[in-house]
Parts: sequence; C-alpha cells; structure tokens
Amino acid sequence: MFVIMGATGRVGGAALEALKQRGIALRAAARDPVRAQGLGVETVRGDASQTESLAAAFAGAQAAFVMLVPPYQAQDVVADSRVMAQSIAASVRAAGVPHVVALSSVGAHLSEGNGVVQVLHDFEAALADAAPSLVFLRPAEFLENWAGMLPAAREAGVLPSGKAALDKRHEAVSALDVGRVAADLLLDPRAGTRIVDLAGPAPSSALDAATVLSRLLGKPVTAVPSSREQSVAALVAAGLGADYAAKLADLDEAIDAGRLDFPPGGEKRRGTVTLDAVLQRLLGGG
Repeated sequence: MFVIMGATGRVGGAALEALKQRGIALRAAARDPVRAQGLGVETVRGDASQTESLAAAFAGAQAAFVMLVPPYQAQDVVADSRVMAQSIAASVRAAGVPHVVALSSVGAHLSEGNGVVQVLHDFEAALADAAPSLVFLRPAEFLENWAGMLPAAREAGVLPSGKAALDKRHEAVSALDVGRVAADLLLDPRAGTRIVDLAGPAPSSALDAATVLSRLLGKPVTAVPSSREQSVAALVAAGLGADYAAKLADLDEAIDAGRLDFPPGGEKRRGTVTLDAVLQRLLGGG
C-alpha cells in the first residue's frame, strides 16, 4: 500500500491516478479527508503540522509520496515551513516507511538566494536518512504557474512576467509530468538517497508563452515585464501573504540570475507535456 500526500492537488493527483491505473493499493493522506473522498481510494486525515495524525496515515505503507506546501499567509514562511518539515520527517521515521519520494524543487541544493525554494532546502535536510530508500524529486518551475496571468491575457491581451528578460528560455515542467514521474519513482525503491532532476520537453520563455496564447485565443497577446513591486502587489491581491509574495519575487530574481539551474550530479529526466498543451488545458479550465 502506498500513501500519497497532496492527492487533491495537481502533482499528488497525477501521481495517484498513475498508480491507480497500475492497480496499486492507495491511501490519500489529507488535511481535509472530506475533500478527498471522491478520489476512489482510502482516505485518512494527515496534517503536515500534526505528527501523530500523519504518522498514523503512513502506518503500514510500503512507500509514501510526501510534500510540503508552504503556508501562504504565514508572517515567516521559512520558519513555519521548517516546523512542518520536521513534522513530516518525524512522521516518516515513526511509521518506519521504507521508501519515500519527496517533492522538492530545482534550487533546493542552495541554502540561500533561492527565494521560497529555501523551504524545500530545509525540507530535504529534515528528511535526510528518514527512510532506507529516499528520492528527492526536483522539478523545474511549473508551467501551470502561468494560470494566474491568463485573465490579463484574455481581457487585455497582455501577459505579465516577473522575469526581467522576456526572451530568455528557462526550464519548466508540467505538474502532470511531475506527478507521473513521482509515481514511477514510488515503484522503484533503491537503497540510499537519490536526486532526480525533472524538466519539461524544452525550455520556454515569456515570449514563447505569449506566442502560444496569441494562437489559442485568436488575438495578439504581448508579454510585458512586471517590476518586483508590481509582482508582489499582484500576488498579495490574489490572496498570498506579504512574506510569501516577497519570496516568490525573490525566486524570479534567482531564476533571472541563473542560480536555479540544475547542478551537475543529479539524475536527469524530461517530461512530455508541452507548454502549448498546458496553456490549452488551463484556458479550457482543466
């Protein structure tokens, strides 16, 4: 039996579906089990900040997919996330899970200068040696992050970007690919700790996204740069706390500076879901 955290989200949901198709017995650990009841698998309460409940959710698992979602409204996102990271790690150890796949991120090898990804550096540190077989899955930036900019593209024909160089291509990957690779890794336990870097089929830029959207929407869409102040204000208006918004802006600056490139040494993989496919799905509300 495998346990999946975040099964109601894009990544965890994709992992769950991929494993369901292979006939694997599954359990979804959710902070709100009622919300997860329609997934068609066993559902239990498992809160990242409550070690006892999460350890109970992991009990008897052959493998577990774990993830840390930073608290969007926290006054100190890094500090609060560190507490959650320690709780998840303690739960894995208490339950004796033999094989763990942990969702991390490109840039998690850095202890600073990586924006909000710092919380995943801390997550990896907390999980070190927590299971005999441990995989840190480090995807590139998610292509689905364009979702928040699509209303402006539809209504005003502009695509705001927090990246300074609109024509610079960066590695990015669909959350669907991340979930599917996570499922593959759950089925491949190996002694020790592995790092798996995951990118999409090809790097892309804000200009590339605007070109695709122009075709999909049937009207011109122009990529436009957003200043740090504009980006933070837009994120806060969308419901994020000020500290989280600032750390997302720090992340854009780190990407611009080239600090979030994949370092040498990790196992490299590429997904198959294209920028075109992601934007088409997002425009269709899928």
